[in-house]
Amino acid sequence: MPVSETEVHDLIRRSVRELAAEYDADYWREHIDQKRFPGSYWQDLADNGWLGVAIDEEYGGEGMGMHEMTIVIEELSRAGGQGGIIFILTPVFGGISIQRHGTDVQKREYLPEIVDGNCRFCMGLTEPNAGTNTLSIETTAERDGDEFVIHGEKTFISSVETADEMLLVARTSELDPSDPTRGGTLFLVSDPAERDAISLSTLDTAVPWFEEQYRVNIDGLRVHEDDILGTEDDGFRLMFDTLNTERIAGAASALGDGLRAVDLAVEYANDREVFGQPIGAHQSVQHPLAESYAKLLAARQITYSAAAKWDRGEDCSMETNAAKLLSSQFSTEAASQAIQTHGGNGFTKEYEVYDLWQNARVTETVPVSNEMAKNHIAEHHLGLPRSY
Repeated sequence: MPVSETEVHDLIRRSVRELAAEYDADYWREHIDQKRFPGSYWQDLADNGWLGVAIDEEYGGEGMGMHEMTIVIEELSRAGGQGGIIFILTPVFGGISIQRHGTDVQKREYLPEIVDGNCRFCMGLTEPNAGTNTLSIETTAERDGDEFVIHGEKTFISSVETADEMLLVARTSELDPSDPTRGGTLFLVSDPAERDAISLSTLDTAVPWFEEQYRVNIDGLRVHEDDILGTEDDGFRLMFDTLNTERIAGAASALGDGLRAVDLAVEYANDREVFGQPIGAHQSVQHPLAESYAKLLAARQITYSAAAKWDRGEDCSMETNAAKLLSSQFSTEAASQAIQTHGGNGFTKEYEVYDLWQNARVTETVPVSNEMAKNHIAEHHLGLPRSY
């Protein structure tokens, strides 16, 4: 079903563009070079209501949905910098997870703080030995009275050093092959970087982000049972519910990244003159950019279809996986073509497009690999045998 936008959606786009335009490439380059969280940008998002766009009004949010959050993320990403990337951890893993699965006490405690920009989240899921096979995580949480004692290791965990809360996934029961999705539990861990039982080491990654990636070692971390999100042993099911929104948000970020690459390439192609005319006058420059733009608009349609179905409470797994797959591929293609359009300038920091390509290429691998997105579509929507 085609997804149409309303006047409210148009207003959201214009408002977000105006906000993001206040933060130029120099602002983002400074924060990337210094590995520093963009605090003023984040607070600006909060003050204008965007961090709470999908949080209920009773907790201070805007009371909208995933469709509107997708618009915000796409426009932030298209405006440059990493506004789309930073939106995923807190408004999605923090806000949506707690709003859907938290207790009344947890909602009252966390949701207004997320809306106000005072609470930032990280997600403790990925492990060295499990990788994409999430159900095989080895981090364990053993009950000791009204507490759980947690041991394990996580890797490629973003923003731990600036997070007020970690949504930590651990096994509270051994893996049961007959019901592998049972036995996981979600824990809310406050001030993860300051806990004695948690040690951090940075991973040497080449991606131009303002945040570090961490290996997180957990040795004897105690968490109270009141800090379980949802119910004990049912965390994997709740997490998979949130992962659909993560894929939609990731797709929106990739879309914005790809559209910015096209925008910058078009601007350069109109300005750069060789042999007496703009290079954009040549079809060898025009056609690849036109094709990338058309592909991104098609990917946008299925991304917004996924968001609309999620808002209606319908199964959107086909759309979320297709959106993740197509937006990441087409964004990477667009950024690559933007580099080619810029020639040698495409590899300089001044013109930004090489950074866009690096960020776009990451989205083909995270938050889930494109191969796993294809596996899901093949098995669950084409009826092919399970391949993994």
